[in-house]
Amino acid sequence: MTATKCAVCQAPASQKCAKCFVTVYCSKDHQKQHWKIHRTECSPYRVCQSAELGRYLEASRDIKAGEIILRDSPLVVGPKQVTAPVCLGCFTPVNGSYSCTDCGWPMCGPECQKIVLHYPECQLSRNRPVKVQVNQFKNINQMYECITPLRCLWLKEQDQAKWSSLCQMESHLERRINTDVHEINQANVVDFIQKYLRVLSYSEEEIHRICGVIDVNGFEIPGPNVIGLYGKGCLLEHNCIPNSSRTFDPQLNIIIRATVEISKGEHITTSYTDPMWGTANRQLYLRTSKYFKCTCDRCKDPTELGTHLSSLKCSHCSSGVVLPSPNPLSPEAWVCSSCSASVILDQVDGFLKETGEKLVRLKYNSLSSSEAFLKATSSKFGENHYYRTDVKMALAQLYGRPGGPDKQELKDLPKDLVDRKEELCREVLKLADIFCPGLSRLRGLLMYELQASLMEKFRRLPKKLKASAPGKVLLKESAQLLKESSAILLMESPLQDEYQLAMQAEADLEYVNNMLGKKR
Repeated sequence: MTATKCAVCQAPASQKCAKCFVTVYCSKDHQKQHWKIHRTECSPYRVCQSAELGRYLEASRDIKAGEIILRDSPLVVGPKQVTAPVCLGCFTPVNGSYSCTDCGWPMCGPECQKIVLHYPECQLSRNRPVKVQVNQFKNINQMYECITPLRCLWLKEQDQAKWSSLCQMESHLERRINTDVHEINQANVVDFIQKYLRVLSYSEEEIHRICGVIDVNGFEIPGPNVIGLYGKGCLLEHNCIPNSSRTFDPQLNIIIRATVEISKGEHITTSYTDPMWGTANRQLYLRTSKYFKCTCDRCKDPTELGTHLSSLKCSHCSSGVVLPSPNPLSPEAWVCSSCSASVILDQVDGFLKETGEKLVRLKYNSLSSSEAFLKATSSKFGENHYYRTDVKMALAQLYGRPGGPDKQELKDLPKDLVDRKEELCREVLKLADIFCPGLSRLRGLLMYELQASLMEKFRRLPKKLKASAPGKVLLKESAQLLKESSAILLMESPLQDEYQLAMQAEADLEYVNNMLGKKR
């Protein structure tokens, strides 16, 4: 939210910095006086508003790739709505061996019981004549769906500033009424709070509205089983090709960085979906959880910018691809681009559902089963179809991983599989360059896997060839990939596996650079 006190004297103020629209002053003199300090921290964004988008962020100046756009502390953090029992202090799984002595909710131990984060549900659960009892620990437990909503509602009396920020967030309550989600929340959240916990200080509508706020605006935080609500983070606009990335620090602050250069006046965007999903999947998720239809250039293009990420192969001719017609946002059928053969929507939906179920079952099978899936779908799907790309992405990372399904290290793989790993990395990286451009996590991971295959090819070269042109080409490309990969992955939280991989990439880069130095 925009500040309301002068940055110099703390008096009530309304005169905004014309560049960032965030810092305010009580007078022009104080604004001039503060500029030497403020110029180094002037926000690279400003909050704008339109009838179509609501509030959104716009670059107040040119922003460089990799630059931190904003860092925002959470208004509320809590367990995800769908979760097995976790400690309500640190979010690690619990087994019932210790419970809060005041309210009965399972915790790790007495230290976590004292954490301020647990205070709202602990206080509100004391309305019961007996303590809360949790008996199911190994599977999803619906009792935990109330926790994050309670932590939000608690702010109404305890922190007006944070409550005001929550109230500004969109809930789409009117569109959620009479939906399955609304009915589930009525039973698992509203009724649980009012009838089981006996908390009657919040109305049904109030609880439903907060559930909507969480669903529409919440960010899932990797690692711990947590969802967070952020006053500034929620202003990021969706785009199917985002220009920023998000990560979280150990204190669960959200950090938004530019992945590409963002020009002054350009909207700052993120992706609410996985950018590597096909258009139908992205649209379904946005429609059912965020309640809007994306109309970006990518979504309107049946070929997804020429990548054919959602295209099918025609069974009537050898050259055509089958695309949603007249457009992906309102398809009436799927039609071949060459022979105009048509396939009804229900048939395509059924085929995609059946294949998707096969894909889910692959996750626990061998690498050979995944390759068999690619072979079986090659005659029915476009080469880059998102189902196939999902499998390629997994294989690119699993080949040569000691803990993978086949438990073979890269040095033990036969030559054809080392070549296959390189091929897969290049194919998926080419798509990631389009849909996750710049300093994106996916590109960082793929570049690390690609350089690993190149270095293994270099290792296998005869000694004489390592000093030759082919050897130097492999080393130079590996060095470039490692340099960019480490730069990207070092932006992740030190708690994440990606950060540890970045540290390995830096060590690998030093080794490769030493090798290049010897061969000059």
